[in-house]
Amino acid sequence: MVQLTDVISDFWKATQRGNRPPLAWSGRLSNEEGYRVQLGIADHYQASGTNRVGWKVAATNKVVQAQLGVSEPAFGSLRDKDVLWSGGVLAIGNLAQAHVECELCFRVNEKIATARSVADIRAALDVVYPAFEFIEKRVPMTELALAIADNVEHTGIVLGKPMKLQQDIDFKSVVCTLTRGEEEISSANGEAVLGDPLNSILWLKQALEKYDRALVKGDLIMTGSFVRQLPLMPGDRVRAEFTGIGSVELSIVQ
Repeated sequence: MVQLTDVISDFWKATQRGNRPPLAWSGRLSNEEGYRVQLGIADHYQASGTNRVGWKVAATNKVVQAQLGVSEPAFGSLRDKDVLWSGGVLAIGNLAQAHVECELCFRVNEKIATARSVADIRAALDVVYPAFEFIEKRVPMTELALAIADNVEHTGIVLGKPMKLQQDIDFKSVVCTLTRGEEEISSANGEAVLGDPLNSILWLKQALEKYDRALVKGDLIMTGSFVRQLPLMPGDRVRAEFTGIGSVELSIVQ
């Protein structure tokens, strides 16, 4: 039987040394155990002064699921030390196959505690940010439990200018266009994210409850990528434009 305290300890030690996740646990964890390891590591971060500022939902898009070889969403933590702002520079020399995803990020209010429907979720949102998530290929997503334990590829987020939530916005119809330099890479609307990015938040709330965790006022929630993950190279300048919401930009260096 796997002792989760041993797994958490091994992952935490690897993290503190700057090493990749311990692949010795490959094939030995269930997805549920992977989540419990992930949450245990998040608790270690919290205890060491690195605060959680919210959550991410991964693999919400059929195209991304096909790219990663998975068939269901997954969640992970966002941490305060890993939040950048639009127009910044990201050094990728020490990252493992850095990629970027184009997402909407929401900040929730106190109504999130009692939200039980998409309509409730909408009422529980304060602002929306155009956003990037930058991720690393530290372990194969085909090793899903291990990837879940490793915070589902997460490395950090980039936030654009926040926009106060407007009740008439149909997030299913928001179009995201990703460009690299002057080249348009891809485009999709919000239906690509579980049919509606708000469905992503509802899925997350229900998933966290299974592990005795909850969304709280002020949490940021990354709802999943509109388009395929884009590999990053030094010299890239990437931009995602979300119709009616705004844009986010990032420059890549070695």
